[in-house]
Amino acid sequence: MTHVILMDIARCINCRSCEVACEREHAGFGNMTVQVFDERYAVPMSCRHCQDGPCIRVCPTNALHRETNDAVTIAPMKCIGCQLCMIACPFGIIKFDYLNKIARKCDLCVARTMQGLQPACVSTCSARALVYGEFDELKQTVERDRSRLLVVRSSGETGTLVRVPIVWSDPYR
Repeated sequence: MTHVILMDIARCINCRSCEVACEREHAGFGNMTVQVFDERYAVPMSCRHCQDGPCIRVCPTNALHRETNDAVTIAPMKCIGCQLCMIACPFGIIKFDYLNKIARKCDLCVARTMQGLQPACVSTCSARALVYGEFDELKQTVERDRSRLLVVRSSGETGTLVRVPIVWSDPYR
């Protein structure tokens, strides 16, 4: 049973509370950002925890590894700061911590989720734009709304689900 974060872009209000919660949970190092696109959509960006993660495959020291069935994490003591994982990440999520000279990314708040809690970003999201749950259940939720939503998700059977409202704009206006 794989757990993922569902990102409902139609609900995100760009309050950035998810960023603050992530920084608070990780001692000042935020592993999530909110990007604004087309001045309309605020998109929470975090690791997709790909099933067959390219970041895991390129790491020469095995610092990136699958901690649980759900989360890909970085072992900071093994990371040599080569930044190959940053190049390999198809979503551009992994960031380099220049102070400590290691890579950083979302760890799905593995310490919290192992205690049965939600990731900090999800528990803080007042707009309910972020939902943490079992992949198949969230997939069914998204498919029910498919008639009015465009669904985007990472390749493979796991990863972050993203619901994007279908907005058609005339390019000639």
